[in-house]
Amino acid sequence: MKIEEHNLNNIKIAEILSAARIINTSQDGLDLLGNLYYQGFDKIVIHKGNITPDFF
Repeated sequence: MKIEEHNLNNIKIAEILSAARIINTSQDGLDLLGNLYYQGFDKIVIHKGNITPDFF
């Protein structure tokens, strides 16, 4: 997993780049959110392929 940082109007955005599915459970999502918040990100972009289909 790679985190690409974007800045838009002083908003720090994390784009998650990964070939694998990284969110399989709600706990996975909470862990990722907490980790990125701790790193100072304000928003997150996660591509559909990185989230379990059960989410949708």
